[in-house]
Parts: sequence; C-alpha cells; structure tokens
Amino acid sequence: MLQAIIGSIILGGIVGVVGRAILPGGQDIGIPKTVGLGIVANLVVGLVLGSLNWILAIIVGGVLAAGLLWLGIRQGFLKG
Repeated sequence: MLQAIIGSIILGGIVGVVGRAILPGGQDIGIPKTVGLGIVANLVVGLVLGSLNWILAIIVGGVLAAGLLWLGIRQGFLKG
C-alpha cells in the first residue's frame, strides 16, 4: 500500500514535468503544484486506462496534465 502511494507520487511528478514540457511558454506554478497536477492527471489516467502500460500512462498523463495546466492558467486558478 505504501509502495503504491509513493509510486503514484513519483509517477505524478514525472507526469507533471512532462505536462509542463508539452505546454509552450513559461508557467510559474512551482514544484508542489506541478507534482499535484501530475498526481491528479495520473489518477484520472489510472482510472480510465487501468494498468495497461506505464509508458503509455506517462504519455497520456502528460498530455492530460498539459491540458489541465492550460485550463487552470486560462481560468485563473494557476498563476501563469
């Protein structure tokens, strides 16, 4: 159980960084928000795709994180 939580946090951080790399321009949201955004995207991808492939989960999660980041900046929830 603890390993799954730690794994989700680490994978969420990777997904958040991939999401920030996909979105062009500068995002001034910091590391905690990046990891949090990645964890949310990772959870959504995990619920939708299950555990098919971890590389696919990082790619799809990164795209979802970029979309969430764009939406958050556009709506004013995240400082951009």
